[in-house]
Amino acid sequence: MQHDLRARLIEHYAELSALTARECSGACARPRSCCEERYCDIAVDYAKTRWQVELQPTWHKALPLMGDDGCTAAPHLRPICTAHTCEICTHGEKRGDGAWTARYYEIMTAIAEIEAVVFADAIVRGEP
Repeated sequence: MQHDLRARLIEHYAELSALTARECSGACARPRSCCEERYCDIAVDYAKTRWQVELQPTWHKALPLMGDDGCTAAPHLRPICTAHTCEICTHGEKRGDGAWTARYYEIMTAIAEIEAVVFADAIVRGEP
């Protein structure tokens, strides 16, 4: 059961990434302008703690996980980055696009429900 839930979680994060990546590349002043080194650090820790995956730094001096075509970490290994859009963070919605906003929150709810089961022990211990 855990394996199936983790597989579904990975699928949901991939779907969320596809949804939010379009926002980052099309709605932000510059693509990936919200990326910061500290988010890479959080992703490295999260991947190791929750998924037992060691993320390797790239050549990029300012953003350890940035590659030529964006972040090198899979969407489920960088949940803060995957879920981020400027519109959601600023307004709680994508203004003027209720369908997009509804889909965003549907995916986020599905992720939260699965993570509550998959990572229940870690959540109780207060781990990332």
